[in-house]
Amino acid sequence: MFRSLRPTLAIVISFVFLVSPTWASEAVTIYAASSTQAVMDVIAKQLKLDGIDVRMVYGASSTLARQIEHGAPADIYLSANPKWIDYLTEKKLIESRHTYTVAQNTLVVIAGPQPFPAPMMIFGEGYPLGSLLHEEHLALADPNHVPAGIYAKEALTSMKLWDQVQDRIAPARDATGALMQVARGQARLGIVYASDARRSDQVHVFAPIPPSTHSPIHYLVSIIKGKSHPGVLQVLEFMQGPKGQTAFVDAGFREAP
Repeated sequence: MFRSLRPTLAIVISFVFLVSPTWASEAVTIYAASSTQAVMDVIAKQLKLDGIDVRMVYGASSTLARQIEHGAPADIYLSANPKWIDYLTEKKLIESRHTYTVAQNTLVVIAGPQPFPAPMMIFGEGYPLGSLLHEEHLALADPNHVPAGIYAKEALTSMKLWDQVQDRIAPARDATGALMQVARGQARLGIVYASDARRSDQVHVFAPIPPSTHSPIHYLVSIIKGKSHPGVLQVLEFMQGPKGQTAFVDAGFREAP
């Protein structure tokens, strides 16, 4: 979908560092989808060892995009849905030539700390999800605005399960919120990214959701307009490089295509 950073970017970084080394000591602020917090915290620590101070701001991709639109001091934007990269591109607020796919993800159904019996059948069309919930809730990130919820609704609609559960949705402001509802027992089940399910020992994967039921989940990163300084470029290079990709995989994501 998007081109690789290497080797052109590496050459640009080397050249600019020679003429302007002071940028390396300045902080790089990344606005990132909340579902990337575990991996981006690791990457920020690794970059710190390389002398780059990274400041992280997490939230729903839609919320962050609108904050950037209104002047938030971001250098890099990491979105869980290409839609919000497109949104900022239309507003001429990001560097389109520095937009890349850095990871992929999948969806899973999670259950909380209280076990309960489940029908022995593959999760898909015809699954008795509504009956399984009884009078309890299904936690999702807001399906009208937040990528994780949008993907989940798309999958449930594709499997003809949305009508069973739409009146029992417990919407959360982001993927982390949906995870925590299930972990605390506030929702019987939830749908989150596979990487989210690894962030809490209070949940377990109830069932994987077939990737064919929803749009591909690609995480895109881009530089905010006018912020393509050496330190910023080096952060993007790291995220696409071997160490960055290993961090994503270790956190439950899939490598960039």
